[in-house]
Parts: sequence; C-alpha cells; structure tokens
Amino acid sequence: MSYFISFEGGEGTGKSTQIKILKERICKTSNYQCLIIQEPGTTNLGDKLRVLLKKETSPDHSITYLSELLLFSAARSELVTKVIKPNLEKPNLIIIADRYVDSTTAYQGFGRKLELNQIELINKIATHMIYPDLTFLLDSDPEVMFQRIISKSETNLPSNLNTRMRKDIKGTRKFEEEPIEFHKRVRTGYLKILKSSSERMVKINANQDKGIISDLIWQKIRNNIPNLK
Repeated sequence: MSYFISFEGGEGTGKSTQIKILKERICKTSNYQCLIIQEPGTTNLGDKLRVLLKKETSPDHSITYLSELLLFSAARSELVTKVIKPNLEKPNLIIIADRYVDSTTAYQGFGRKLELNQIELINKIATHMIYPDLTFLLDSDPEVMFQRIISKSETNLPSNLNTRMRKDIKGTRKFEEEPIEFHKRVRTGYLKILKSSSERMVKINANQDKGIISDLIWQKIRNNIPNLK
C-alpha cells in the first residue's frame, strides 16, 4: 500500500529540512521507498511554470493573481496525472509533497484575496480529488520566520521585510518579496484550513528545534502508517 504526505507552512518554516529528515528516517527504518515531489515542479511543465511564476518581473509585466492561480493549478494537474496517481498504485511507497493544494487556498485565497469558492472548485479539478493522507502544517509567526531567513541569507541584505530575502537554485524569486501583511494573511488561511481539515492536518510549532519537530512528525507517522519502527 502507498501513502501520500504533504508539508505546508509559510516561508522559512523548515519544510524542506523536515522532508529531508523524514525521507532518510523512512528509508533507514522501513521497507518503504520515498518519492519527493515539489510544487510547482517535478514534471516538465511544472518546472517551466515554476520559473515563470517565480521569476523577477517589473510591475508592467507581472501576471494577474487569477492567472497565477490557474498556472499553479495547471502544474498541479500535470503532477497529479503523471506522478501522484501512477505512484499511488505502487506498493510500499510514501509520496512526500513539498506543498500541495492547501498552499493554493492559503496563498492565492487568503494572501491574494481571491474568491475562496472559485479556488475550491479549481482545486477539486486540479487535484482530481486526490488529497494527502496526512498533512503537516509547520506554523510560526511570519515575523519570526523572516528574521530567521534574514539571518541565514547573504550579508549586506537590508532588514526591511518587504525586500527580497532569498532565491532558489534557479535564481527565481520567492514569495518572501511580499509584504509582511500578506504572510500574516497566509498564516490565517492555514489556521482556518486546519480547523476544517483536522482529520488529516497536524499543526506543529515551527519555532522548536528541528530535532524535536522531526520526532513529533515521526511519532504521528508511526501512528498512521503500519510497519514503521
């Protein structure tokens, strides 16, 4: 049997770190294999849309929020069709997603203030109604996370939270460029999703030591997935 796990949270909450730790732990202590997927990305179309969605542009050439929503959803539909659905049919596999459908609701719905009813419909279409078995929400005050990002970034960066904080390996921009009020709305969105999805979503305080966080994640997974030590 296969399982689908996703990691959600605001910028700088440590999702990538915890995914790496979890993968190593699973592979060392069980017969399960791990498949890490990223949104947007993983597929050929997803990688191209990732560059388009996150690259630096002038205000005159930026895409509309609705277009952003639809492009993220197109990448997700491709990911579900070509990667998630086929791999869910494989035995002894755990798919771990670095962001999934909840990111769209939190970022485009609450952050961008797009219509939530429309987003819900688009999400259903893009996911083919495939949702994670378990979702970890790494939660923290955005101001705390941005100070952490600044401290880890290259020197001589200004401390203004509206400025660019970091880039990914392709040099494309990230949502850290948005004002702090945007990220507070995103966090509010995640917490509202948590209330309506408590059967699959687990909130974890992202301000804790990464070892404590990884142990909490592991304990929850062991309770939900058989044959893990």
